[in-house]
Amino acid sequence: MLIMAGSFGLWRAGLVSNVLFAAGVAAIVLVLLGGTTWLSGGFWAPDGAYSRFVSPIIGLVWVMAVSRVLLTQSPAERGGW
Repeated sequence: MLIMAGSFGLWRAGLVSNVLFAAGVAAIVLVLLGGTTWLSGGFWAPDGAYSRFVSPIIGLVWVMAVSRVLLTQSPAERGGW
């Protein structure tokens, strides 16, 4: 849910484009798939490759993408007090 909250908050603040917002929504859907695994064995099992490797990699890629967007933003100009 942190991915969704971050995506929505950055989009509403105007810091990310609609495309990056859609990518954040897609990332949360893919990460949630890892939490809804129900097979007893294989790729989709709770201890399978998706939950162990793919889902965390998606989360790390999202964190790196958002970090890059935020670090490339120019600082806001302060108005007079």
